Amino acid sequence: MSQTDLKTFIASVDAGVRPDLMAAGFRRVDAGTWNRRSGNDLNVIWIQGHSAEPLCCVNLGVHYAFLPKAGTEEAVSGDEIEQPECEIKLRLTADESAKDQWWPLTSRAAEHMHDLILGRGLELFDAYRLGHGIENLEAKDIESENAGLLRSVTKVRACLLLARIHEQAGRREECIEVARLGLKLAGMAVGPKKALKDILSRCGVPA
Repeated sequence: MSQTDLKTFIASVDAGVRPDLMAAGFRRVDAGTWNRRSGNDLNVIWIQGHSAEPLCCVNLGVHYAFLPKAGTEEAVSGDEIEQPECEIKLRLTADESAKDQWWPLTSRAAEHMHDLILGRGLELFDAYRLGHGIENLEAKDIESENAGLLRSVTKVRACLLLARIHEQAGRREECIEVARLGLKLAGMAVGPKKALKDILSRCGVPA
C-alpha cells in the first residue's frame, strides 16, 4: 500500500470532518486521530490504515479520566489518550450488527466514513457519556446479557468498569453489587480480582 495514498486519504477525511468535530469539542492530535475531553469523559477517533492492503478502518475509544489506562495501573495524564489505552474499544461500521469494516481508499469511501463518524460515531460517544446510558446499567444487566454498551469487553471487565463508575458517582450499593458479581466471575483473572477487592475494601465491605 502506498503511504502517500494512505496519507492523502486520511487527510481528506480529516478535512471533511474537521468543522463538525471541532464544533463538538474534538481536536486533531495527529493525522486521522482526534481527541476530546469533557469533564471525566475521554473520546478518541482513530483512522487506522491496514498493515498490508489499501484499506482503512475507524476505531473509536471511550475512557474516563478517573480510570487507569486499560490493562495497566497507569493514570491518565492530561486531556489525551490513545485508542488502545481506552477501556471501551469499538470499530465503526455501516451495519450496526457488524463488528468490523475496512474501507478502500476512494473518495466515495471517504464520504461514507465522514457521514458515519459525524452520525453514528458521535451518537455512540453520547451513549457512553457519564450521566447518560452507561450509568443506568446494573449487575443484573451484565448477568442477563443486557449490557449492550459493554458488549465489547468481557463480563469481568464490564463489572470492574461499572463498579468504578458507580464508586466515582457515590452509588455505594450499586458499586458493591456489581463488584461482588465481578469477583464471582473473575476466576483466575488476578488483576481484575485485586482491583475489585480494593473497591469493596474502600466501600467497607469484606471481599
